[in-house]
This record gives sequence, C-alpha cells and structure tokens, in this order.
Amino acid sequence: MNTKAKTMFITAGLAIGLAAMPTLAQVAPPPTKPAKEIPTYTPPTPPSAPSAQKPQPIQSAKPTPPKPKATKGKKDRGDVSDLPINVPYPKLAQKGPDGRILRLRQLPDILALRSNPNVGPKSVEKIMPVVYSRRYRLELMVIDNLDLYWALTDGMIENFDISDITEMGRIAEMLKPLVPSTTLSQQLLNLGILTRVQGEMNQYIVREYKKAVTDEIQVLEGENGLEQVMRFVLDDSILEARITYNAMLAEAISEISGLVDETGATSPEAQALSALEKELVADPEQQFNDLNEFDAAFRNLSFDESTAILKAMRERREFPEISPTVAKINVLHEYKKVTDKGFGAIITNPKTGEVIDTRNRDEDGKVIRGNKRGGTPLNENKKED
Repeated sequence: MNTKAKTMFITAGLAIGLAAMPTLAQVAPPPTKPAKEIPTYTPPTPPSAPSAQKPQPIQSAKPTPPKPKATKGKKDRGDVSDLPINVPYPKLAQKGPDGRILRLRQLPDILALRSNPNVGPKSVEKIMPVVYSRRYRLELMVIDNLDLYWALTDGMIENFDISDITEMGRIAEMLKPLVPSTTLSQQLLNLGILTRVQGEMNQYIVREYKKAVTDEIQVLEGENGLEQVMRFVLDDSILEARITYNAMLAEAISEISGLVDETGATSPEAQALSALEKELVADPEQQFNDLNEFDAAFRNLSFDESTAILKAMRERREFPEISPTVAKINVLHEYKKVTDKGFGAIITNPKTGEVIDTRNRDEDGKVIRGNKRGGTPLNENKKED
C-alpha cells in the first residue's frame, strides 16, 4: 500500500471517530472501508483415539441454559424493520437541473418531519417550542464564536490538506463550539415529544438523504471521492450554525443603518454596511444573492462591532428569545392528510391507491394498513385539521 492510500485509510478511520462524537451528531455517515480478506479456513484437528485406560466415573453434564428470547420492543442498532419505511413519503434527496442532488438550505431534521408518515399537525404544537428554544441557543453559540464561524466558512474546510491528520483533528476541535450536542430529531425523541417510531423514522429520513449525497460524491469524484466526502461531513456538521447565521443576517439587513447607529459602530466598514440596507424580496435566489453580498461586507467588521450589532438586533424583537425567521412547521404534503382523531397521519399511495392510517399501530408500533380506494372509506366523515 502506497503512502497516499495509507493516509486515506487513516483519514477514513478518523471520519468514523468524528461521526461517533456527540458534538458531531449531525454529520453524514462516513464511507465504508474495503472488506478485509477472508482468512483461509483450517479444519480443527480430529481428536486422537482414546488410549486403553482405567474407566473414569461418568460426570453428569450440566444442561445448557436456553438462549434468552429477544425482548419485545427492543431492536438492534440499524434495524428498521418496525419503521414505516415502505409508506410513500417525499425523499429529501432531490436532483437539480444539473442532475446532482440539491444541497438542503434548511435543517434536514425539520424537513423530515413533513416527510415522516407518523407526524401530524398535533405533534407540531409540542415541537415548535423546542425549535424556538433551540434556535435561541444556536444564536448565542454563533454570536459568541463568530470569529470562529467566519474562519471555518471562509475556505478553511474546503482548502485544508485532507491527508494531514493533525490538521483535520484541529479543525474537528474547532467545530465543537458550533455544533449542538444532539440533533433536533434526537432531542425531540429524548424529550418524549416524538414517539420512538416517530423519532427513529425522522432520523432514518435524514440519514437516507446524507447517504445519497455521500454516495453521489464518491461516484462523481472518482479518486477524490473520499476526500470530498470528508469535506462534506465536516461542513455538514455546522449546517445548523450556518442556517442560524444566515437567518440573523436576513433579519438585520432591513434595519442595519439603525443598528450601526444604535451600537455606535464608527468604523468605515460599519458605515459602508449601512448602504446595503434593503428589504428582502420574495424570490429565494435573489434573497440568496443579497445575503451573500451583505455577508461579505459584514465579515469586514471587527468581532466587537459585529457581535454588538447582532445582539442589538435580537433585543429589538418583540420577544428577544424568538426568531421571527422561524416559521411554523408544515408537516403535510399532497398525499398526507390528518383528521381530528389522534396523532399521526393518513397516507394515500399515489401509485396503488392504498390508504395507510399511521395513527393506527399495533403493540409494537407498526402501522396497520387500511383499505384501498373503492373499499370502505377511511374516516371520510371526520373533519380535517
């Protein structure tokens, strides 16, 4: 094995270590290593013939204890047999005009709630307070570590030497202050807001998206596939911090002149920033371009001026702890309807017409399937939320 190949194998091992770290809970699954060679099977040496010796008294053999039965409700790590993965739902991995998977600009865990067959509007009532609280903490994390965020998102992850294990370890340490201890899906599961089936299905949908991206990278990048996967893993771990930062800029851009005056920022860079004040338009791409321009100018400020502006912006809110950029989560889609009976949803398979009521589950949490179109209507007399 040459030096480069050996280094890449070490890098892959580090990737596995990063994925296991609690502070990098949102990273994508690392690429798998090549399978090891299977050792040649050597049959055991047959026992030698017994020699003529004095017979020994027969020992009563102890009965072999029976193997414990699997505990109901528990499952091995990675087992998705009791999740509704076969129920139709919108995949997060969607291809763009160039044929490549579009990178999400929203948090995958939130988008997965819409795709999740088991999550209905009644769950949102309990989810939203957690989302607001989480964004509040993320804002504090980004403001307190703004210089660190700028360094990481200004080419450091894209350009460092992937074969330098020391450098990768240093960057992984730098990421920690910007990464929550758990994903949103895991947090909702820990709090009991999502049931085990709901929470694990949400995690499955997010993993499915990230695996599709890393698989595509390895195919399209060829020899550089592993390297580019590692960069995606590191960059993806601060996606929530990136979303939070961009949301604060989107909130500040329309009132930046007043914020500069209010904080007493007198530098030429701060005064130049005032000229970029504008209301964001509805077009997403134009928003993206305007915020990129504003971000480039905002990074010219000193740490003290920039953090003072963001803190003042938050204090201007009616409720400083609640970001107005956080919208109420819509968990419904074209084939997903919910009635006033309990949590969960009713899914109609667009191909087969089969109706699946995810509100109905057996004692293991598995979905009980309903009737196909043409049969007895399923709760049609119920009023929808």
